[in-house]
Amino acid sequence: MNTRAFDPELTRPAQNGVYFVGGGSDLERLARTAACDELQVCRIDLHGCRDRHALLQRLALALALPASFGHNWDALADCLRDLGWLPAWGYVLLFEHADGLRHAAPADFEILLGILDDAATFAGEQDQPWFAFLALPDELSGRSPAAAPEACHPESFSEGRTTMQNIEFELQGDYVELNMLLKLTGLCDSGGAGKAIVASGAVAVDGSMELRKTCKIRAGQQVVIGDVAIHVLADAR
Repeated sequence: MNTRAFDPELTRPAQNGVYFVGGGSDLERLARTAACDELQVCRIDLHGCRDRHALLQRLALALALPASFGHNWDALADCLRDLGWLPAWGYVLLFEHADGLRHAAPADFEILLGILDDAATFAGEQDQPWFAFLALPDELSGRSPAAAPEACHPESFSEGRTTMQNIEFELQGDYVELNMLLKLTGLCDSGGAGKAIVASGAVAVDGSMELRKTCKIRAGQQVVIGDVAIHVLADAR
C-alpha cells in the first residue's frame, strides 16, 4: 500500500492523532519531514516488547521521562500531555515494531492507543502539533487505529441514499463533543472512530468543514456528514 496519501500535515494541529504506517521506510520519511518542520522527533523501538511493564520501560527510556515517572498508565498519560522537558513547538512519536505488542498484549496495546490519542487531542486544543505513528503490517497502514473501515471512507455514508437523512439529537447538557455526537447518533462505533471521521474532513458544522475532533456542538447547530444531517436540539429537561 502506498501510505503517502495518508500522511497528515505535521504542522496542522487539526490533524493531530494516532496513525498506522507500513514500516521503517515510512517512519524514516516522517522523521525527515518532522525534522524539517523543527518538530521534536521521539523514536520508540518496541521490538521484543510483550507486556505493559516492558512497554513502560521502553517509553521511559526513549522519551527520557522524569525520574518521578510512576510506571503506570495514569503517569504515562500525564507525561504525554506535557512533554515540557523536551522543549519543542510540536512532537512526533515514531513507534517501530509495534505489531509484536499488538499480538502479545492486545489489551495493553489498546490502552496505549487511547493514551496517545488523548495526548494528541489535548495538544490540539492547545494548538500544538502532536502525532504518533505506529509501524504495523502494510495491510493496516494508513488507517487510524480507532477507526472503523467506513471512517476512512466517508463516501460509504451516502451509498444507497438519494435524499438527505435528518436526525434530531437532544442534548443532555450544554453541549456534546463532535466525535461523541457521531457515536451517539449511530454513525460510528466509538468516540475514537468519530475522531478519525472528523480528521478525514468528512464533517461539516453549520455549512463549514470542521476538523476539530472534540469541537463543542451546541443547541441550534447542524452537523452534516455525507447524506446525513444531524439537528442538535436543546436539553428539554
